[in-house]
Amino acid sequence: MTSLRIIPVSETAHRLKIGRSTLYNWLNPKSKSYNSLFPKPVRLGSSVGFIEHEIDQFILDLMSAREGSGVSGK
Repeated sequence: MTSLRIIPVSETAHRLKIGRSTLYNWLNPKSKSYNSLFPKPVRLGSSVGFIEHEIDQFILDLMSAREGSGVSGK
């Protein structure tokens, strides 16, 4: 069984190397930066967090898409 850990918005943004405002834009369907593939947040009282393994999987999916696209880093 996967260990479930909820990470805060600040840690999620740090892992992705993006700002908090970018993260919130990815979540907002009205934003031009909306990303429907980004994991949905979990509300904890007045706080919001993300399930760690879903964020990890999102990063792995980005890596796979990059590798499958034929785009090189050169």
